[in-house]
Amino acid sequence: MVFYECLFTAKNTASFHQLTNLMKNVALQVVENGGIVRGVQNHGIRQLPHRFKAKYPTLDGTRYYDKGRFVSVYYDSSPSVMRQVEKTLTSHEEVLRNTHLKVRNKLWYVNIDREEKNPYIQMVIAQEKQEEEEAKKKMEEAASQM
Repeated sequence: MVFYECLFTAKNTASFHQLTNLMKNVALQVVENGGIVRGVQNHGIRQLPHRFKAKYPTLDGTRYYDKGRFVSVYYDSSPSVMRQVEKTLTSHEEVLRNTHLKVRNKLWYVNIDREEKNPYIQMVIAQEKQEEEEAKKKMEEAASQM
């Protein structure tokens, strides 16, 4: 399983009930497919870097938004579940944009379980092989001298 952070921007006019139902659906998708939802964080309504265009205009004709509600969802799941979550968010009309990020820390690169990808372990293995070869040569030289 991979640890993902999903950050999406919703319309600032979206109701609490709509966003709550969206989050419940996303969490249910992740959990039903064997994932773990670690947390949901509401960052509040903020100014957008530029004007975002919604898929459909609202009843009063508003289609462009200068402000949006930012929400982050942190979860562990397989890449196929991440694509399902992405489709759910893309199809929801209250969501303006969404982004998925793989969350990694510095220890990801020093992972003992992945010896083939860890340069430090590869270096130690190469040194051990070299020492073994030198020891074998010395043993062969000693045996041939007797």
